Amino acid sequence: MKKAIISKTVNLLDGGCNACGIIEDENYTLTIDEQAISLEALTVNSLVSAIALKNGFKREYQMDVIDDYTLYKKEEYQVTLKEEYDFLTYSTDSVKIETKDQIILETKLVEKVNDILGTIFNVEELEFCFKMT
Repeated sequence: MKKAIISKTVNLLDGGCNACGIIEDENYTLTIDEQAISLEALTVNSLVSAIALKNGFKREYQMDVIDDYTLYKKEEYQVTLKEEYDFLTYSTDSVKIETKDQIILETKLVEKVNDILGTIFNVEELEFCFKMT
């Protein structure tokens, strides 16, 4: 099982004016096989997207009459992601997983990410560890 390290750094930034206080800027980095990947946030979507792209999937944004969606492709295999606010639906021709995007508990978050990666993307499970600095 490959190891994936999620690092968090917090920068304290001056708000820029007298009325603004100090702002906490949280940055997350995912490291797999000594390759660092910046994450937008610590969410199901950002983790799944980063790992899928690392494993050779290509991402396309598709527009439909009813809604827009993200299509992940690897050779002939396709995964569709539909987003509704904090709700995600990952699907293939035969399987569908629905989940919230924001999961507060780290153990539940990585459990859901591994479930989606294994069931939908056919990517091996990762051993996640968190490193907060």
